Amino acid sequence: MPPEHLLAYDAPAAQWLEALPLGNGRLGAMVFGGSQSGGAVEHRFQLNDSSAWSGSPHSQDREPVFSREEADRILGESRRLIGSGDFAGATETLKGLQHRHSQAYLPFADLHFTASLTASDPAAGERGDDGAPARPPSDYHRGLDLARALSSNTYSLDGHDVRVDAFISHDPSVLVVSLRTDAPQGLDLAVRLDSPLRILRRTGEAGSLSLQLKLPSDAAPAHDGGVVEYSEDGSLSMQGAVAATWEHDGRSGEVPAGEARQAAGHDDGLAATGVRRADIYLTTETTFAGLARQPQGTAATAAAAARAVVDQARAAGRAALQDRHEESHSRLYRAAWLELDVPAREGGDTARRLLAANAHPDGPLAADPGLAALLFNYGRYLLISSSRSGPAGSRQGTAWQGVPANLQGIWNAELPAPWSSNYTTNINLQMNYWGAEPTGLAECAQPLFALIGAMQVTGAAVAREYYGARGWAVHHNSDLWAYAKPVGHGSHSPEWAYWPMAGLWLVRHLWEHLQFGSMDSSADADTLAPDTFAPDSFARDTAWPAIRGAAEFALDLLVSFPDGSLGTIPSTSPENTFAAPDPSSGTPVQGAAARSSTMDLALIGDVFRMLDALARQLGREDDPVASAARTALPRLPEPAPGRGGKLREWLDDPEEWEPGHRHVSHLYRAFPGDAPLTPGVEAAVRASLDGRGDEATGWSLAWKILLRARLRQPGKVSDLLRLYFRDMDTPRGGQSGGLYPNLFGAHPPFQIDGNLGYVAGMAECLVQSHRTVDGLHEIELLPALPAELPAGRAGRLRARPGVEVGLDWQDGRLVQATLAVQAPVKVLVRYGSAVREAHLEPGKPAVLTYSAHRSAPTDRIG
Repeated sequence: MPPEHLLAYDAPAAQWLEALPLGNGRLGAMVFGGSQSGGAVEHRFQLNDSSAWSGSPHSQDREPVFSREEADRILGESRRLIGSGDFAGATETLKGLQHRHSQAYLPFADLHFTASLTASDPAAGERGDDGAPARPPSDYHRGLDLARALSSNTYSLDGHDVRVDAFISHDPSVLVVSLRTDAPQGLDLAVRLDSPLRILRRTGEAGSLSLQLKLPSDAAPAHDGGVVEYSEDGSLSMQGAVAATWEHDGRSGEVPAGEARQAAGHDDGLAATGVRRADIYLTTETTFAGLARQPQGTAATAAAAARAVVDQARAAGRAALQDRHEESHSRLYRAAWLELDVPAREGGDTARRLLAANAHPDGPLAADPGLAALLFNYGRYLLISSSRSGPAGSRQGTAWQGVPANLQGIWNAELPAPWSSNYTTNINLQMNYWGAEPTGLAECAQPLFALIGAMQVTGAAVAREYYGARGWAVHHNSDLWAYAKPVGHGSHSPEWAYWPMAGLWLVRHLWEHLQFGSMDSSADADTLAPDTFAPDSFARDTAWPAIRGAAEFALDLLVSFPDGSLGTIPSTSPENTFAAPDPSSGTPVQGAAARSSTMDLALIGDVFRMLDALARQLGREDDPVASAARTALPRLPEPAPGRGGKLREWLDDPEEWEPGHRHVSHLYRAFPGDAPLTPGVEAAVRASLDGRGDEATGWSLAWKILLRARLRQPGKVSDLLRLYFRDMDTPRGGQSGGLYPNLFGAHPPFQIDGNLGYVAGMAECLVQSHRTVDGLHEIELLPALPAELPAGRAGRLRARPGVEVGLDWQDGRLVQATLAVQAPVKVLVRYGSAVREAHLEPGKPAVLTYSAHRSAPTDRIG
């Protein structure tokens, strides 16, 4: 396997951020590899279930609940204080509108199995005087094959080879672990399950194990105390189970006292001796019944369902499951690809590879440009593994819509996790899916669309309670239950706790799905051809109600200012603040809310334009909400330069409190927005990025890469990539992003948005299609190719409106491009300054060949 599709290591994982991820969108595992434990080799698989969260739909209904009069009083007073220049007072007043917190994504269970050589003479054994094996494991290797979604671990025990492979099948939803050895006497094996959650019951019989679990009824984030609560009221939380079974060629029963048995830790697991071949099948189940829906069932019913799945898997057998798994994974993984012309590499440890690249004086990619392709492939692998709908594992006959990737994808070992590993909706959840459409993973966005659907219900209640508004509203934190209220417990700054605009941002993903050529989300993902387009169905049934409801809320949120313009007040720009003079003393104070943040206006304008376009497409031009949005749109102030030529972050352009802040929300219109930028606004965006500086968290680096790509600044993209590929072994302090040994992205700590946002960034450097000219999409080729990637190929990248693009470039210049479509379309194709019209037909890919000295294609297309 080429090294750009492989993570490889020559030692077991000593910590979680060295372990390797497996997942199928529902079941996740972090694979540590075998490590010496006493006289045995212990393997750990830390397990997650994407539906395992604390709380229930009742979590949003807990006190405090605001009356309309109380909410209106708080909002009205904050507006008065902002109008009088008392921004500190407005900050304190807005704290009165805060609810509690969203619920937490949970660690679920651990699978441990230990192995040691079976003694040829049980009385004496083949051991030294101290009871240890003659030699520790040698010739050690562990790795993750991204193309096959297969982890492998090989080592030698006293000269005998041992191999442990693992994968997580999508249908059925099951972790399969296989062990093989050529040791003639075989191995002693011991298998056990454990969980950090409350264990209600352990069972172990007839070659099977299970745990029945109770999940917490509430889990506060660490910044709110981190208290984890369990309740005897079954309506307030879920229950769950993990079940495992195995088959092997050894002798079941008690392993002789010693190596494997002692390492197993306790006696309620599975054991066998003389094993040369073993396969373990494991799955998880919860009482989850759908996003924002009340759980159904008990731990006992979950355990019965889980046992049925592992029994089904064992009957199918490892080989058949692996074939099916690799076919299912490959369909998505190979839906787009990136290859770079780089010197051949001969294996090597990935963590050391990253360290060596960072030692180069010209930066990591100057030393090892293949890392750029590896991270592109890895990011796509992580989205496939953490966000899939389709078969529901044990829920036979149901269409499981899936659960979106959270702050850590599907992988988490902590309770509580950083920021509860929740859905942070002021950038992070959205960034998780920016790369889905352009890199052929639109199917992986279906769980996000399901969450948006659930939020329309919970968010409608919040819009009424807090704002007396129609439509639906979501604030900056959410969870499995589609939590929509402002968090903070009455004590946190509104700079992040008050922001009711998440719904308006999230619906852009529905719009992009249409722009890229949508797939019918009602169909079964494993039976639908991956390129089946059903834009009218998706536009009518999914996009229209969500976008219309977001526009309704925006219309009711807007206020009219004396100059006749419309805006928002109070208004925050996610997690940023400004400096303003205290009205009594004149000394600078930190403000969080003012009039009309640029992001508020950009989101509202975006949604109004989307709704108008959809109304025209669906023949609903006279819809009252669409008509009102059409009328309001010209009254929204346009973005404008302010202090120092930078884009204003608020309408009144207050002074920045933290000029290098990680969030760049006011630049939304440049990315991910698609509204045209005037030359003046584009210059202001550049000035804002220059002012913010490059140094940032992992996800912020990814956003800046995308913005610089949109601005056609490949040199600045290179500067940011140099920071993105830093190793986290080097202490730098502060919020300085980089990559951990397993290449997880660092905020720090780990957040998966950095990995997934990078995928979108690379795609945007190669192909852009957001611009339109006279109603035609313009597909721009290599708009921001970094100098570190002078030669390579990319295939099946997606461009609006449903065009597959293949690219081949050498010496930094485009050599050939291929455009293919599923439906007839006319587009503009740009490379450099040359633009021409192309008429594309299904089954007739257009091949454009470019000379080394010309940017225009040398052959005719269309």
